Amino acid sequence: MNVTDIHKIAELSRLSFTDAEAAAFVEQFSSIVDYVGTINEIDMSNVEPLVAINDQVNILREDIVGDCLTTEEALLNAPKKNEAFFKVPKVL
Repeated sequence: MNVTDIHKIAELSRLSFTDAEAAAFVEQFSSIVDYVGTINEIDMSNVEPLVAINDQVNILREDIVGDCLTTEEALLNAPKKNEAFFKVPKVL
């Protein structure tokens, strides 16, 4: 990280920093990146990839086509309607 990188990140974030503030961030960001990089020091060769947090499986039902309402039945109690549709207020 350098001051140019900090100014680029600040521009993308719509922030502005003085050069002194950017220099302070260089040190802070570098230490954060170094700290996160410590994960590479851990031996992960015997660790299985995590597919899910728990081993529960979803139990799904079959989709079965049943009786449907006719258009007239669906619109029967609608407060506002036309021949085939519900009428609702315009949303802009």
